[in-house]
Amino acid sequence: MFQRAMIGGLVVAAGLGAAGSAAAQEAAAQEEATSRWPELAVGARIGGYGFRDARGGSTRWDDCRMDGAGLFSTAGWGRHLFGEVALDLYQAHADVVSEGMDRASVHLQGAAGVRMLPDFYVSPYIQAGGGAEWTSLELTATGQRFEGWLPSGFIGLGAELNVLGDLKLGAQIKMLWMAHPVHDHGADGAAHHGLAAAHVEAAPAAAPVEMEYGAGGQAHFFIRYAL
Repeated sequence: MFQRAMIGGLVVAAGLGAAGSAAAQEAAAQEEATSRWPELAVGARIGGYGFRDARGGSTRWDDCRMDGAGLFSTAGWGRHLFGEVALDLYQAHADVVSEGMDRASVHLQGAAGVRMLPDFYVSPYIQAGGGAEWTSLELTATGQRFEGWLPSGFIGLGAELNVLGDLKLGAQIKMLWMAHPVHDHGADGAAHHGLAAAHVEAAPAAAPVEMEYGAGGQAHFFIRYAL
């Protein structure tokens, strides 16, 4: 009888110990999740963007091409929702400069997004946002200049690799709504910034650059670290 009581006591004690251990682990996990709410992260990215000239029948998004790099920070609320702020610096590609446009831009943007599969090895997301662009632009053929702030917006999608713990690697593509200068496209399909007759013959050097808004395509590769 005594042995049965001892065995029963040991079984009960083991069960209570396991339950206590499971509860402790769950509480620790909940505490860790709470302590990191919102989840903050910082990152860096490189990439570029360009516009497509539909009049020339081109399928390439390399008109007024700009290349650059930037820094960004994200804040996550729960497992799916997140916000982002970013600062990017861009410079006109060498081919664009040779075609007659020299441009440098600073982008300040914010966005909100949704991570669709946050626990998978590959976690896709969508986001939308906007902000402002400070740009300094010169059409070298005419000496015309533009300098100032312009609004911008975008929608995008991307994906992260969840294989390195708090360190994430990813890529994204965006559809932009941004301003770029009105310019000519020759018979060869190449852009000629500042070489259109309207600029060369009618516009004095002091005339402002004519800007128009259009859709642009952008791609980024990035690295992000959760703090």
